[in-house]
Amino acid sequence: MARLTTLDVCAFGYVTREWEVFPDGKVREIIAGPPYYFSAALARLGDKVRVVTKVAGEDADILEGLRGLGVEVINIPARSTMKSKLLYKPSGREIEVLSRGEPFTLDDLRLCREARTKYVYLGPLSTEDFSLEFVRKAAEVAPVVLDVQGFTRRIAGGRVEYVDWGWKEEAAPSISVLKLDDKEGKLLTGLTEPEDIIDFLHSIGFREVLLTTAWGIFIGVKGRGIFSAPFKVKEIKGRTGRGDTATAAYVHSKLKGLEPAEAAVFTAAATSLKLMKPGPLSVSEEGVLRFVREEYGVEVFVQ
Repeated sequence: MARLTTLDVCAFGYVTREWEVFPDGKVREIIAGPPYYFSAALARLGDKVRVVTKVAGEDADILEGLRGLGVEVINIPARSTMKSKLLYKPSGREIEVLSRGEPFTLDDLRLCREARTKYVYLGPLSTEDFSLEFVRKAAEVAPVVLDVQGFTRRIAGGRVEYVDWGWKEEAAPSISVLKLDDKEGKLLTGLTEPEDIIDFLHSIGFREVLLTTAWGIFIGVKGRGIFSAPFKVKEIKGRTGRGDTATAAYVHSKLKGLEPAEAAVFTAAATSLKLMKPGPLSVSEEGVLRFVREEYGVEVFVQ
């Protein structure tokens, strides 16, 4: 596929091979990773997206699904692919890392610089995937959207440990949109209420915060307020990728010029549709807007 000269989003992160292990012993192999669900959702919504990832040659097949959706995928040759087991236990989910991806380097940013890029997305899976310098240099290419998930995950002894993001204040000026969930919010702030988490993150320099909870979406725009919308889900069938889909829907909302209150509803609606079906988001922008009209009773106008 020829490279695009104009991109809505250039996304960095690992496309992964994972195995979900359930309490009854059932095992399901899936393709995942933050840029996988994120870029698939953007493509469904009609945006031009490039994924820059690092996958070993023997695992290159896991990239074909994204290419089939029209996502441009650039795979930097790697010795290993990020692989893990997701162990679902009564006490919660544990992550066993089978093999690790190679960290991204400053030189990798050239793969976005040569395109006219509106946003750079970073989707780390561990504390070592991106450096502070990488984040700062990425912000020179385009506004940065960061899913903080990986910066709260330290890999030790083949297991994931959950930690605070030690250099968040240094990175804050370089981040245009920070995405996190309420559990990550507690790690970063020590707080539990969405509004309190967002206020704290604003106070240390983050300008826009997208926060997901079991209830729905919270969007905090510094100086403008906090906006929220609930999920409308009859039955959850596709929990994996919820946050990545929410991030994509919010970025799409920004690309389309929606106001924060409208963006909250659009993001909640798109994420609800994803939650009701396994795999990446499978509906178009018009499908999300129809769901907004039917389930939220409002009209959202996109450019």
